[in-house]
Amino acid sequence: MGDGGAGSGAAGAAGARPVSPRLKQQPLWVRVDENRVKLAVFVVLFIAGSAVLLTAALVGVPGALFGLFYTSDVPSEAEWYWSSFRTVFAVGFGVLLALGSLAAAIQLSNAEDWVRNRFKGTAAEPGAYPALERVVSDMAIAGGLPEPPGLVVLDTPTVNAYALGTARSRAVVGVTRGFLEGVPPEEQRAVVATLVARIVSGDILFATALAALMGPLKLIRGSGRAALSGAGGCAETGCGDGCSGLGDAGDGCTGCLLDDSDPGGCLGAIGTFLIIVVIAAITYAAVVTAAWIVTFWGRLLHRTSYEKADAEGMLLLRDPAPMLAALARAIEADTTISDGDPSYDGIFYTQTSGTPAIEKIERRRLLRLAEVLGADGAVAVTGGER
Repeated sequence: MGDGGAGSGAAGAAGARPVSPRLKQQPLWVRVDENRVKLAVFVVLFIAGSAVLLTAALVGVPGALFGLFYTSDVPSEAEWYWSSFRTVFAVGFGVLLALGSLAAAIQLSNAEDWVRNRFKGTAAEPGAYPALERVVSDMAIAGGLPEPPGLVVLDTPTVNAYALGTARSRAVVGVTRGFLEGVPPEEQRAVVATLVARIVSGDILFATALAALMGPLKLIRGSGRAALSGAGGCAETGCGDGCSGLGDAGDGCTGCLLDDSDPGGCLGAIGTFLIIVVIAAITYAAVVTAAWIVTFWGRLLHRTSYEKADAEGMLLLRDPAPMLAALARAIEADTTISDGDPSYDGIFYTQTSGTPAIEKIERRRLLRLAEVLGADGAVAVTGGER
């Protein structure tokens, strides 16, 4: 299934600015193989990179800081300490690598359920949406899938749809309530055609893995934000009975500082607390960095996947008007899902972040599809712009 385009006259006829270079034509099986390799490389690098960052945060930095103080007081122990430190670092990396591999395997094996639960989707009962089920079945037959994907409905008024799955046999198509209520049937058919094209080509493999593997990172990052928020609340209320409690000089940290009977123990407690804070901060920074890198990498690798899927979906639908109308509607509609996290954009028909940069990408998709369709696309864009 190729995705070559027509001449640039279509974009010129529509008064469009130049878009990205012409998409490379590829046989379908090449796309499928490339996506499988991309998935394998991504998973390996994701696990290894996460293990390195977390080992550095949990073992490397605190161990190095302690070693500098310890060996400065006891220089004769320096060789033994740093040799042991390297061993502990290697063992820690191995443990985190094993745990990361196990967690990744669990996340990927339950990716469909995890993402569905992440967006509070509900599996549709057979016969609940007969028109949409018929569309999904028709497009699955046109795409050569062994069976129609499952159907999930997201309870949100925004307009969007997604496809995900780590195997064609477990593929799922999801739509929002706003999609069911606000998108005409012919445009629903066009959107489903594009989603099925993503399933057939294997584009959803990488997107599903990215969405699933980001789960633990999101959980840690969210916990960090909650902890910071809680700390801020404590400061605001005064914490009459805690470490920040200044009302009772005999209790908490303040009491410890004012009590000179055991200054060494007090300073030791403060030092331990600061070390824990530093380790937590470094771990949080490592997780946030990993999340940012993975999100950026995912969007980079999927830079042209949307446009290729649009062209391949067109080959399944063979009707330019609803394809272009659906994309035009996506540009204008509210497509945000949940908190609009860009790391989940790859599974959705149109990206969920809702930023001006995302709108630019969607407009480029529209113009690219017009180019692929040639004169028909130019006429449809010119006559259908809103």
